[in-house]
Amino acid sequence: MAVFGGARLRTVALPTTTADGAARAAAQRAARTASRLRPTGLLMAFILAATMLGLVYLTQTLGSNATSSEITDLAAQREELGRQLRNLAVAVEAYADPDELGRIARRLGLVELDDVVVLPVP
Repeated sequence: MAVFGGARLRTVALPTTTADGAARAAAQRAARTASRLRPTGLLMAFILAATMLGLVYLTQTLGSNATSSEITDLAAQREELGRQLRNLAVAVEAYADPDELGRIARRLGLVELDDVVVLPVP
């Protein structure tokens, strides 16, 4: 099985000089620059902000539509109740008319009673 030698962990430190006697140059340390926002990070931030704004807009739209729908339903119920109230008022007026009551009673075969007779107590 072949193993890549560069992948092993070194246990001994490298010599400070090269084979020709020159001092080894240390690798330059990467200068720590201020962290900058990469294009991918900007894109992710934009997508996140757009998603949040979209969710807020959707919530507001659904809430206002639900409220408008409920108002419309309640207005329709109010109109229906007003119509029923007017119909019942007309019916009460029709049945409260004394002449109409007399005609209905005669049609049903009812007769008018005599005056009330009060009996004395024994």
